[in-house]
Amino acid sequence: MIRRIVLLLCSLAMTPAVMASDVRNHSSLDDLISLTAELKRDVVYPQTEAEYVLTVESRADVHFSRVNPPSGDAVTVRRAGQDHEYYFVGDDEFRISTYRFFLSTEQIGRLPLDGASLTHVAVNDDGTRRRVRNWSNPVILESRPIPDNYKGRWLPSSKVTLGQQWSTDASVFQVGDSITRTLTLSIDGSSIDSFPELSVDYPDNVNVYSEQPKFEAYGSGMSMTLRQVIVPRSEGLLEIPAIAIPWFDTGSNHMAVASIDGLGLNILPNQTQTLALQVTDTDETVDGDYWRYATLIVSVLWLVTLQRLYKAHKQLNGLKAKSMFTKADNSLRAALEQRDHQAVVRAWANAKPDVKKACSQLMDAYFASFYSTMPTDGERERIAVLARLKERRENVKTTNDFAQIEPGERLTS
Repeated sequence: MIRRIVLLLCSLAMTPAVMASDVRNHSSLDDLISLTAELKRDVVYPQTEAEYVLTVESRADVHFSRVNPPSGDAVTVRRAGQDHEYYFVGDDEFRISTYRFFLSTEQIGRLPLDGASLTHVAVNDDGTRRRVRNWSNPVILESRPIPDNYKGRWLPSSKVTLGQQWSTDASVFQVGDSITRTLTLSIDGSSIDSFPELSVDYPDNVNVYSEQPKFEAYGSGMSMTLRQVIVPRSEGLLEIPAIAIPWFDTGSNHMAVASIDGLGLNILPNQTQTLALQVTDTDETVDGDYWRYATLIVSVLWLVTLQRLYKAHKQLNGLKAKSMFTKADNSLRAALEQRDHQAVVRAWANAKPDVKKACSQLMDAYFASFYSTMPTDGERERIAVLARLKERRENVKTTNDFAQIEPGERLTS
């Protein structure tokens, strides 16, 4: 570290033009500052940028009130970021600050640039303060036009890659099957607006369904992913074309090509469609009399079905009626068996007319046993009603309201 300080002092002694101030006082160790500017690439092309790096080494307690970017006619400057490192020499702490800028221009030629500068407040030996502006070395930016031998859409970058993935490794398909091709294009130092359109000249005998491309940023650039579903419409050999994207390598200043291979597929007839066509051809050869006989048979079966449905409907209504008065009998019987007089009253009030007709006299005797001038427990009358209900239930089980439906039986009114 001591060696770095010595080199820094020697640098200041040999290049006094680098240090400048609003008030030209002699510099001391307290306001010792070293600036170094560097262009990572001093050649730019249309739609490209050159990285400019300013390195500042100073005492850690020196405060920079402002860092000014490089400047030049027809040059656009974009700030990229900064970082700081610290080290010690004995008890003194020093700082190395790095500031990054990106330069671009639309003007062709050699363009001189004033170096970046910074402003800080220095302290004189007597304790007074002064504002000091330090300048870095000037640089030359060379701007070149698009090379004459470049063909295609202009795509400058330091790195371009094109890849693909297939949904299957199979090479034999049937007409109507689908295969998915996923394309990925990655471009360093690019934005969404500068991405080329991935247009592929597919054969006429395929249908291609493309999804919306998806963009994703990574460390030094951006990638685009595009999924395409390819469906062959005819049998034979299908050649899915390769893709080639020309681009200009800004690192080597030469044209390059990012490419992927195509794919050959063997497309067979669709077995399902072939079978359907065979069946259709067979059906068309059947004699027309077959359809007349078939229509007659269907009509007869339909009439028989209507007859069965009519009788089943009548039988179902009868079963519903049985279920209704059986339910009423069960409610009354349950109340009587439980000797729940209030429940008997409610069940009798809700009883069906046929239940009341069959048990009316017995129920009158039952209620009279409770409300007459000489009331009893009504046990004898309760047993009599239960016996009548039991008799009705047995009659329901043994009575067949509807005769069995025989095949071919005629419907009579």
